Amino acid sequence: MIYTDEIINNPVKLSHYLIENRMENNIRACDMTAGNGNDSKFILDKKNPKILYAFDIQKLSKERCEKLIGQRDNFKFILDDHKNIEKYIEEKIDLFIYNLGFLPKGDKSITTNYKSVIQSLKSCLNLLNENGLILITFYPGHDEGKNEEKYVGEFLKNLDQKTFQVIKYNFYNQINNPPFLISIRKV
Repeated sequence: MIYTDEIINNPVKLSHYLIENRMENNIRACDMTAGNGNDSKFILDKKNPKILYAFDIQKLSKERCEKLIGQRDNFKFILDDHKNIEKYIEEKIDLFIYNLGFLPKGDKSITTNYKSVIQSLKSCLNLLNENGLILITFYPGHDEGKNEEKYVGEFLKNLDQKTFQVIKYNFYNQINNPPFLISIRKV
């Protein structure tokens, strides 16, 4: 993947660029917000992970992921809130990805929420391998998105800089609350 304007102008494409260029093949990965399955499919196709777990609370998400991805031995969909990750995963993980907000073409009243995201992040930080990545795309253009930006942002700002490198990729001068990406690397 070549670094282009399309990548730097789209946080999801930027997250995919980071995955493709910073992560090895055969990783252990976790899509914390499976949605329609696009991030999961990208990781499966580009990185051939040993295992990719995908979480979502909506049955519609499970149906869409299964339709897009099909049956793969290295893909496991978990129909549960990502805050419950420790019920399902004990092994170290190399990559976690979040795409916050609501399910595209779904019920917009069902969104991720900052409390659940923070709770899941605490678990992810413990499960993250050294040099592993957590990528989070935020959408502050709706009410819960503003809460996620504020409270998840405060949580991330307070991570120990000797253990985690946190970078925010955002459009500093754009109006209307544009989406942005935060990456966390365990050093």
